Amino acid sequence: MLLTVLNPKGIVYLAYVVMFVAVLVPVVAVWGAGVKALWVVYLQYSLGGIAIGLFEGTFLSVISPLGKNTKTFVIMGAPLGFAVHNIPLGLFQQWGMPPLVYYLYTLCCLPVGLLVFHQYAPVVRTGTGEGKGWQIFVKSLTSPAAWLPAMLPWFIAKLCGNFVLENAFPLLFNTFNTSRVPLLDPASTSFTVPTGYYLSLYWFVMVALGDTISRRVPNYISLRSVKTCAACITGALVMCVVGEALNFLLLAIVTGIAAFIANFGNGFIYGLSAKFIDTFIPAEHRYAAYNLWCFCGDIGGYAGSSSMSVRIAKRVCEGRHYTYVCHESTSPGMRASVGDESESVIVI
Repeated sequence: MLLTVLNPKGIVYLAYVVMFVAVLVPVVAVWGAGVKALWVVYLQYSLGGIAIGLFEGTFLSVISPLGKNTKTFVIMGAPLGFAVHNIPLGLFQQWGMPPLVYYLYTLCCLPVGLLVFHQYAPVVRTGTGEGKGWQIFVKSLTSPAAWLPAMLPWFIAKLCGNFVLENAFPLLFNTFNTSRVPLLDPASTSFTVPTGYYLSLYWFVMVALGDTISRRVPNYISLRSVKTCAACITGALVMCVVGEALNFLLLAIVTGIAAFIANFGNGFIYGLSAKFIDTFIPAEHRYAAYNLWCFCGDIGGYAGSSSMSVRIAKRVCEGRHYTYVCHESTSPGMRASVGDESESVIVI
């Protein structure tokens, strides 16, 4: 119903507000009121999912007129923001920073982002999608031939890219599932580092580099031919698959490289898709194209973090269980240690 009364820019504003409330929920309920029930998690994730669903596709369509260079730097913001949470803040938590800081930092950033969007988002002009969100979407659905067939390969690519992106985390924490990480040999018990340092100083750095650099690369590629588009999509999907497959080696050093390759493929898909939509999809249909593209990504992300991810992790560890890698201990002490080390990722 909200989409029937708000224009695309209004939907972006609403997304900021909903996300602010989502982040505020654990601050008030957990740290403020001492609530430990799981409904807090369900509420936070439900509100966060609604905010992201409202935001991403709408935001990308609204900023399309800003030009390819500005658009590229904007879409690089998501992995860079994720990197701030997991690299410096992850390191600080290893040194004793309370998890509450993650939420307070995010709460401070959201109003700033909203103000920047309000100040610099382009004014929607007549003929480029002006109207209420639902009206624009339905209008595009009534003339699918003008945009939908061209988007199908990008829908598939987005689904696959998000699957790999979301699957990386359950896969990582189901394999390197103790308080320390052996860097060169999964069976080693001598040359190891704390999991928190491995994540903040190496793994998340590789994720950030892969997902950020790759979103800039499409600026230097011409998508004027079908062959070029097909080659780019195929190359990106190959990187996603290769990056995922390298995790089966159970080598911590290689797992970081795998994260770079897989996230380079995912970011490449993101940047290529945005360039294709802004270049070849008529302006009046970009709102629908971006939102359906994001929806396909959501399906892939859900599959990547579902029970399927557990089955993949079991295949990775099958027949290979070590002191620090693919550990099978169920002792309370070990499980507490694992939870403490990975909390910097889980809480965000």
